[in-house]
Amino acid sequence: MSEVKAMMLVEPRRLAATRLPARTVERGGWLAVEATGLSGSEVQAWRGDRHNLVYPLIPGQQVVGRIADAFDDSITLPIGTRVLVEPFIRCKTCVQCVRGLASCSYRKPLNAYGALPSTEPPGLWGGLAERLYLDPDAILHPISDDTLAEVATFAHSLAAGYTWSVELPKMQPGERVLILGPGPRGLACLLAAQAAGAEWIGITGLDHDADRLELARQLGANLAVNVTEDDLGFAVANSLGTRPDIVIDVTSDDPEAVYTGLDMVRSGGRLVLASTKGNRPLGQFFSDVIVGKQISIIGALGASSDAYRWAARKLETDPRIDDLVSHQFPLDESNRAIQATAGLLGHDELISVAVTF
Repeated sequence: MSEVKAMMLVEPRRLAATRLPARTVERGGWLAVEATGLSGSEVQAWRGDRHNLVYPLIPGQQVVGRIADAFDDSITLPIGTRVLVEPFIRCKTCVQCVRGLASCSYRKPLNAYGALPSTEPPGLWGGLAERLYLDPDAILHPISDDTLAEVATFAHSLAAGYTWSVELPKMQPGERVLILGPGPRGLACLLAAQAAGAEWIGITGLDHDADRLELARQLGANLAVNVTEDDLGFAVANSLGTRPDIVIDVTSDDPEAVYTGLDMVRSGGRLVLASTKGNRPLGQFFSDVIVGKQISIIGALGASSDAYRWAARKLETDPRIDDLVSHQFPLDESNRAIQATAGLLGHDELISVAVTF
């Protein structure tokens, strides 16, 4: 293939169809993209809210596809293998990688798919393209051929949910978990905490999240609260009788949710901050509540490779995941796909969105 069809984010709010040369590479390989899930990261990039991004770029971090070419032994799986591609590329030698952090500093602004500019050779760094460059340091996870491609994209949310609700807070069976935000990653946190043996799981949302909150109930949440209408503290006390051990903030662009998390978590509990706030500051912040309640606060970015392996197994064993990708669009309709992800086309029955090829 001499040229690759792609949707390029030329600048904020300008996503344009283009064709890029499939440049010759000596290392790594090529992935034939089957589907790409969209999330708040793509919405923020489209809006221009991620201040560290450099345009133009090809969005799309949650990629599923088949290995199409391999040029050295860095690609250890056979051609044709269907894989999940971890968004973060880890060089394993920079300070960030040595410390076990997701934010590898080998490339700027961030060594990650969907974040590298198209000026960085070979240019195809995002999932909204027919081909994705497989960096020699990319981490790939085989997945079953039996799962629909659009459904398989939800494994990215599942991996994040497992890392955020189980691995980072070191959740133990029998603990109580409150999730702020019922988006794809919030629902994934629910599934992961449930699988890890949480005794009680609550989840919150707003007026427009009615369908997601109902789905959370169907998935087994003990409490699903519309905080626009109901008092969260009263609802949790009435359902649980105490404060949760772990609170996970996966709300989108809502700095006030941090206050809610600090208020709701029990003394000695853990608060996981797993969402960015569009570079908006947290005003009138007082740290005494952290000291007084002896709260552990954990910043979460990305998912571990162990979590991806768990997510790949979960795809095969939990049929409920089939219902968690509610909208799919062809590549040519990527603008509408991003708008749908942002809720600009309405929130009814909106769970998560994928672009398919």
